[in-house]
Amino acid sequence: MKKNKRTTVRRRITRHVVIAIAITITVMTIVNLIYLSRRIIEQQEMKLELATQMSASEVQNWIRDMSTVTEDMASSLTALGDLNEVTVRAVVDRVALNHPEFYYVYFSDRLGNATMARGVQFVEGVDPRERVWYKTAEALGHTVVIDPYSSASRPDIMMVTVATPVYWGTMLVGVVAVDADIATVQDFINSIDFENGSYGFLLDSKNNIIAHPNADFNPKKGNITSAVDVMPELDDILSTSKQDKYITAPDYTGKRMVYSAQTLEGSRWTVAVAYPESNFLSHVDRGIRISLFVAILCAILAVGDITVTVRRVLKPLGKINPAMQKIVEGDFSTKLNFAEANDEIGDLQDELAVVLEALSKVIDKQAYVLSEMENGNLIVEDIENFPGELNQIAKSVNSIKETFNDIISDIQFSAINLQSYAMGINETTDMDEMRMIFEELSAEANALMDKTSKFITMPGGPKTTDYDSTGAYSSQNDFRDDF
Repeated sequence: MKKNKRTTVRRRITRHVVIAIAITITVMTIVNLIYLSRRIIEQQEMKLELATQMSASEVQNWIRDMSTVTEDMASSLTALGDLNEVTVRAVVDRVALNHPEFYYVYFSDRLGNATMARGVQFVEGVDPRERVWYKTAEALGHTVVIDPYSSASRPDIMMVTVATPVYWGTMLVGVVAVDADIATVQDFINSIDFENGSYGFLLDSKNNIIAHPNADFNPKKGNITSAVDVMPELDDILSTSKQDKYITAPDYTGKRMVYSAQTLEGSRWTVAVAYPESNFLSHVDRGIRISLFVAILCAILAVGDITVTVRRVLKPLGKINPAMQKIVEGDFSTKLNFAEANDEIGDLQDELAVVLEALSKVIDKQAYVLSEMENGNLIVEDIENFPGELNQIAKSVNSIKETFNDIISDIQFSAINLQSYAMGINETTDMDEMRMIFEELSAEANALMDKTSKFITMPGGPKTTDYDSTGAYSSQNDFRDDF
């Protein structure tokens, strides 16, 4: 039979516990890494979305400020009820004085008469009513934002115009407008850098680029660049129905970026923010490394604690073998003191102590009874009942004592009879009477043989004596002369 390699309880328990801990921590770490990676990506996406919303809010506020100015101008002209040049110029000059950031401030009535602040004259030969800002405000009947275009007065500058129609009652009497150089909004867009490597860009309502970090993409002297032409990967995200998603693609430098976009209300301009994909991965990588470090640290601490605990708990087992060896050698008086705590091992020690005490009592009682029997005391008290299977020992010793007591009693009784028969033989010479005495002696001997026949004796014991039918006996020994 193949013998299993010897090991220890401590080693087996420690090995299984360590394996269980390793499996548990590995599974938990994998699950945690998957969950953590998703959470980190979600957080980065939320951060990107928040940056996009904040940027969009800034642009929206910039447009809203211009809209407020034009709407106040329209309300003033409506309240004055007078559109002569002096009145109109006073209104536009006051606005221009209070808002030097505006390039132009002007008004055109429905007859095509244009009045511009700061003494600027409208370009001769150009009908303001044919300009996009006038026609759009007239058609829509509310404040409008015009996509960047080349100014008629300064064709070298790209302007953004906000225009508001002026009504007297329900009658349109003209349109007020303010122009701002797109360089203003370009400076803001180019300042977006909420994290290293990120940038923003602005598109008009037709998805043409208004502001972008790449100067070649920015509009200049009437040349406007379509975002989809230079960044085709944006075609999907620029769809109105898909602006809640993120697109990952290389940008104009070849660097992979994650894009987020939001369309402004009213102007339908789009603010987009590009965030380096490597930043996403670096956050995930940092989270993974932290998780792995924590998992390894926890595993080391857990294994160390389990090892110490197992060694401490199983330490008493090392004291059991010496105690058991003494018991094997027959020393049932051995005191058990291997337990160090009130636990299952302590209970084991108590139970073993009870067993040893019971065995010691059995042995002491058995030794006492057998010693008394050896000394001829066959009426010594019986061994009391022992618990469980140990009671078989008590029954056997008591039975032996009772059997020997009966046999010795019979032998003693037979000895008395032999003395009586011997006296009878000495007193008679009648052969018939002597034959009868020998028959009685034979019967007495046979009765003793029956009682002792179940005992197996050592070789060299007494010889068997045969009695004939007449009561005489024969033996290998010589007959005595006096018979």
